[in-house]
Amino acid sequence: MNEAALSLEHFSLVVENEKKLDDITLTIKHGEVTLIYGPRNSGKSLLLRSFIHLNEELFDKVEGTGSIKFDGIPVQELPKKKLRQKISYIDTSFLYTMDNFNVIEFFRFLKGKDFSFEELTDKELDLLQLLNLQDLLQINPKVALKRFSSSEKLSLLIYSTFIRDPEVVIIDNVLDHLDDQSCTVVKNLLLDSKGDRALLISSRFSHRFMDIADLLIYLKNGKILYAGKPEKFVLMGR
Repeated sequence: MNEAALSLEHFSLVVENEKKLDDITLTIKHGEVTLIYGPRNSGKSLLLRSFIHLNEELFDKVEGTGSIKFDGIPVQELPKKKLRQKISYIDTSFLYTMDNFNVIEFFRFLKGKDFSFEELTDKELDLLQLLNLQDLLQINPKVALKRFSSSEKLSLLIYSTFIRDPEVVIIDNVLDHLDDQSCTVVKNLLLDSKGDRALLISSRFSHRFMDIADLLIYLKNGKILYAGKPEKFVLMGR
């Protein structure tokens, strides 16, 4: 596909009278992996939340200038519910929330209170297998998710996201909480299952994701200092 999924043009963001993002212009394409890299408080989460109007729900006063478009349409013209069906956002709070569920409760939260595993479609079963989650069908459905490893919970979270078939998946700093081995497993699963979706990953550790990123955005103090191929970023010694 390789057309623009998301685009920002001269976008700036002021949160509670303090400028947090400054003149951001970039394009995110379908079918590509984009890495948003930067230190703490660089503006990564603020930028990613801007695509789905989530900052307005977290802060009392948020003002944006410039434009944000999804599939060429200004996001302010799209109903919030429809926008969030098309653009799925995941951060670390999702992993903590999962600890409140057991396996069957989690699936019933996703699919309805009367759900049983016999109702899973072939497509959903294939995705479980692709994400190495097929053993869920064999274990006690009342096993608490807090007993799962972080990588297992993240794989299940990816499953719950992809079955809704969004066009864009945003993973905001979640993978930073995995050890190197688990991170490698999860990012390979993401690559195998993303299809034509645009995948955005934010991280403080660029080296972990250079091998899967098509585009690297280096953000610091709310400004883009680099946008381009990861290989060039490395050669520049950044």
